Amino acid sequence: MADITQNFSQLLLTYGPGAMMDLPDNAVVVSGLQDWDYKGSNWKPVEEERLVALLKQQLADKLSPTFAGLRHPPMYDEERRDSNAPGVGVRLFPGWFLVNEAPRKGTDMVPAGTAPAENEKRRRMVEFSELDVTAGGKLSYTGAGSKIGVNPIRFVGACTKGHLQDIAWRYLAHRGRDQSCRKPLYWVERGVSSDPSDISVQCTCGASISMADLYKPKFLGTCDCHSPWLTPRRVADETCAEDLRLLPRSATNTYFAQTVTVISLTKSDDRLRQTIAENKTTVDGIRALPNFIVVLRAIPQLKDAFKDFSDDAILQALNSDDSSDGNPSAHPHIAEFDMMATGAPVIGSDSVGSFFYGETLPRDALNLQSPWDAFLQGVVRVHRLREVTCLYGFTRLEPPPTPAESELDEIQLAVGGADLARNVEWLPAIEQLGEGIFLNIAPDFIQNWLDAKDTEDKAKNLRDRERRDAARFNREPSHRGIAYWALHSLSHAYMAELALECGYPLSSLKERIYSSGPAQTQRFGILIYTSTAGGQGTLGGLSHMAVRAGDLLTRATRRLTLCSNDPICAEHSEGSEEYPLQGAACHACLLVPETSCEARNTRLDRGLLTRTVFENGSPLLG
Repeated sequence: MADITQNFSQLLLTYGPGAMMDLPDNAVVVSGLQDWDYKGSNWKPVEEERLVALLKQQLADKLSPTFAGLRHPPMYDEERRDSNAPGVGVRLFPGWFLVNEAPRKGTDMVPAGTAPAENEKRRRMVEFSELDVTAGGKLSYTGAGSKIGVNPIRFVGACTKGHLQDIAWRYLAHRGRDQSCRKPLYWVERGVSSDPSDISVQCTCGASISMADLYKPKFLGTCDCHSPWLTPRRVADETCAEDLRLLPRSATNTYFAQTVTVISLTKSDDRLRQTIAENKTTVDGIRALPNFIVVLRAIPQLKDAFKDFSDDAILQALNSDDSSDGNPSAHPHIAEFDMMATGAPVIGSDSVGSFFYGETLPRDALNLQSPWDAFLQGVVRVHRLREVTCLYGFTRLEPPPTPAESELDEIQLAVGGADLARNVEWLPAIEQLGEGIFLNIAPDFIQNWLDAKDTEDKAKNLRDRERRDAARFNREPSHRGIAYWALHSLSHAYMAELALECGYPLSSLKERIYSSGPAQTQRFGILIYTSTAGGQGTLGGLSHMAVRAGDLLTRATRRLTLCSNDPICAEHSEGSEEYPLQGAACHACLLVPETSCEARNTRLDRGLLTRTVFENGSPLLG
């Protein structure tokens, strides 16, 4: 089989362990971490101690006692294309196939005397054990003396806990009939509509089942706890009370990655910290020695790396690292906000290997007009940042809550997802370098708006909608507050305006919203950034838009007063039963690509920012 490559982002967000993938010749499921094989290559650790501490605390039962931290996925090596090349394993799934060639009378595919109805397409259903496999991995079925190509069946069974299995087609087709029948099965399609009622599975004995029946609640029974990406695929004592549901392999709800992302922090000497991080494993191995510094200076690898730093600076940096993690349950946004909102002229270090480098722009350089002179407390031009994203699980059918939905003072990871391995010794992560703009928003401006009577009434309505949305997924509601809704809406409008000016498409921009709750230390801010894998990061087109923050915010909010889909868009300010977390927001005004939004395009309402054709309250910006 030819080499199939995916970039690191795809492996974490789209095709991680347990994800179904269509290859040119086969359909597969991506194997768990036990089959991510580095083949003796030196795997590269991703050093981010804050994130590792958080994972250990909140995923304690799902991680091995010897959990070693974060790693980059195996990297494709063009010079090693044999069986010893590093790579990510896959497993054949599903195990049922449809024969490509139309059945002919008098063969095992259509017995003599059987004729298909008008506008009916019949294809033989076969299992993997009935197929031939070539040396290149291609599958075929031998019928009537010739080899015929096959395609994997489109439907499988899954549950909300991530389990995945083949549908028991033979059992379901013979419900209430002879279960010992082993006569050929056929996939029968009538017409061209692909409506479930026009698709059926039929046996030559006369038994059949309609695809529409398989969509009925509880029709498929309970889940059998199969995890075909893990070893073993099923644990003997494992149980699952979830109902098995029919799932098209190409559906958008087949895989929801559970990830957590942090922005790396800067320290007093970021270059030294980076050097320690790059050699952390070796440094930790010798640090307990009484003559630690002498040994460090004697090891060739460390001698060259630390030659520019004094003994005292190295010891001080190591001691600082030991005490900097704080409470691992604290939301990563807090440390990030506090770093960027210091008001210092220079934040971080402009040196090779620096994790973060930013400049707080002087207010006179911004030329802010009303209301932005009162709204913005500061603007930071972020020349360089490092983003670390870790995959720790996934769900199917229903999306999990995101870390962005946690209260700002404490992050709660969704621990109910499927496992990436039976024994999780490490987790895959990627680091990306980029640039951005941080808007530090004045707490007094937000507080004055929150104290208004109209705002309080609207906040109660939003809490009720958040409660209704949580009830749909049978989980506890997370209340982010009306300030989050307003800042999130402003972030989307600002991103769209930046995309017209900075040279990056909207799909390349990302956001982080900093919004504290009623009983928390007031922190309000917006970080718009872009990042990419690789050693060079980005080119500065976004960060240099920081000096024009006031002008771009004015243009962004002016566009929100009238949407091309008004009055229909504005009428949805109160949400709907189906989408309670979406107010006056649509693809013409506030919705952005899913990769850009930290909350899956929810908690948006332009009526919270400006007056719309139906909004008569007190919007944030008048």
